[in-house]
Amino acid sequence: MNLKDVAIALLLLLSLSACVGGEGGGTPTPTKTPEPAAMEQAADTATPPPASAAGSTGASAESVQATATPVPGGVARYTGLPLADPTLLQETPILVCLNNDVDSRAAHYGLNEADVTYEYIVDGFHLTRLTSMFQSIPAKEIGPVRSARWPNIHTTYMFDGILACSGGSDGIRYLLKNEVGFPYLDADSEDPESLTYFYSVGSNYRTRLRTSVDRVRRWMIDMARTCDVSPLLPYCLEIFSPWLEGQKNSPRPVERASFSFSGTPREFWAGEATIVRIPYPENNGVEWRYDASSGRYLRYQSGAVHMDQATGQQISSDNVIVVFAEHELTNIVEDSLGTLSVKINLYGFGDLRVFRDGKVYEGTWRANDQSPPRWLGPGEQPITLKPGRTWIQVVRTSDRISYQ
Repeated sequence: MNLKDVAIALLLLLSLSACVGGEGGGTPTPTKTPEPAAMEQAADTATPPPASAAGSTGASAESVQATATPVPGGVARYTGLPLADPTLLQETPILVCLNNDVDSRAAHYGLNEADVTYEYIVDGFHLTRLTSMFQSIPAKEIGPVRSARWPNIHTTYMFDGILACSGGSDGIRYLLKNEVGFPYLDADSEDPESLTYFYSVGSNYRTRLRTSVDRVRRWMIDMARTCDVSPLLPYCLEIFSPWLEGQKNSPRPVERASFSFSGTPREFWAGEATIVRIPYPENNGVEWRYDASSGRYLRYQSGAVHMDQATGQQISSDNVIVVFAEHELTNIVEDSLGTLSVKINLYGFGDLRVFRDGKVYEGTWRANDQSPPRWLGPGEQPITLKPGRTWIQVVRTSDRISYQ
């Protein structure tokens, strides 16, 4: 049962008393209206920032609303690939928080089945985390699931999705359970024994927790039933029920703006790029190497091959996008050591590099809370992606990436 069906079923429950069934601190509070902010150019990149980034303002960028990119029926909106089951287009995207410390990389499952994956700096600029978005493939094994961070708020809004994580700091958890406008499945509170929506493999808390697309959707159906029986529960009243009601009034995933795709690279590429290096802090640097035989970039981190255990293959991506964005430390404490949370502004605009087919495109990104990001080249021309998976590498505006 997809979420459109859940919304219809819940409305029937409210009007006909039928039943839903099926399985399947001190920092600003984020809202659905981002604050205008001037974004710093990434002047310290391996190549000069494109002219299209100069002279822009955050306010003007946020005022531009994305329009739906036409996608043929039966083609996934965020991969541009044909779908064996076109009804997946109606499904709300699921975003899962994934650990990415050194220990966890040997236990990654499902990354080669994600439509889009974000990597971003967390925890006092010491390491990175991943958030993978699933819509076109109902991945059966995703993990290791870990706690939520600031960037999850922006990314979930942009893709109008459901967020599934395992806990978080008190500050982040409060925001996700009380202030945001999308459903948040927290393994710690919703499934502490890891029996229904998550499952546990082993005893290492860094690597043990996994989930699947069907398990997360099952929670949505169960939550719809709970809110029908007990509509005055605070979470139902303030978050879940308004979101579910909005599913029938707002543009649904099949109608929302999507990425632009083309099988052939557009001709305004800036140069060749078969190796891309991204210098994340404390020996967490990432390297992507273009494999001409597959037409994809292969992923390495900390000098090692990065594998997806679910497929038994090296993690690869058809597109790699480097997004330069403002980072700032907050006063939200993430752990017992006093490590501070990192807030990343993924709304507004900024510099970017898009890598596909062994080539690099220079341009700017535009994003808001109403639609997925847009990737724009010289003269605001859309940079079309290669049909397939996309990895979005978020870096600081001062970070220096390199490619050749």
